[in-house]
Amino acid sequence: METITFRSPRLVALVLLVLIAGGISSLLSIGRQEDPTITNLFATVTTVFPGADPARVEALVSTRIEEELKEIPEVDVIESTSATGISIVSIELLETLEGDRIEQVWSETRDALDDARRDFPSGVLEPEFSSDNAGAYAAIVALRTDRENFPVTLMARYSEDLADRLRAITGTKLVEEFGAPEEEVLVTLTPVEAAGRGLTADEVSAAIRAADAKVQAGRLRAAGTDIILTLDGEITALDRLREVVVREDAAGRVTLLGDVAEITRGAAEPQTEMALSD
Repeated sequence: METITFRSPRLVALVLLVLIAGGISSLLSIGRQEDPTITNLFATVTTVFPGADPARVEALVSTRIEEELKEIPEVDVIESTSATGISIVSIELLETLEGDRIEQVWSETRDALDDARRDFPSGVLEPEFSSDNAGAYAAIVALRTDRENFPVTLMARYSEDLADRLRAITGTKLVEEFGAPEEEVLVTLTPVEAAGRGLTADEVSAAIRAADAKVQAGRLRAAGTDIILTLDGEITALDRLREVVVREDAAGRVTLLGDVAEITRGAAEPQTEMALSD
């Protein structure tokens, strides 16, 4: 080796140049990310069946979800846990799947859940599919206020606006919100007023559902014409809700919802999730 080194210095220099060039080329072409991409092969399906015992949840929910998922060849492992009122199904895909195929499989999984949902008994809530838990976060921002009695629902709206602005920044891949409360309108019956008019909570609830027009009222069909008819009665404000007629007697006297109930808007209680800062 020493003889070749001394006899052919140009060959040695050429080999060194090739090695150095190859190393520099590899260094420049190697993939680099601030936050590494994590291939997500795991997902969970959570389905709530209020009031059902574990045996019913297993037979009517978990088993039907498993049967639909077994038809997807790329699904490797399916494990389910059935407890009182809830079913949790864990899914693991084949490790040999290509990255661009994984999202397609998750799309097929959602379709399979829709198929399983058609066979669910009455009372089963929509399955909640989650496959976005893998990844690294570059920044976590907490929104706080020093003002007392600041509405948490208003803070949630500020967070939605901030999230939309962050998504518009070039290079942003994902923005998620944590701890944002669900907003609800609460109708609290006044016992004395409702009892005086002979109204029950079920009757008031039925009147509210009937007044909130979210479906088509009918269709008008003619030669070459097909028109959908809708009513402009959707409830979009509290004042509109207070004016809902809950009862009308033979004399034409009406009882409005605002006459027998207090209507407020706020965060749903109990909260489904909370976020803690510091």
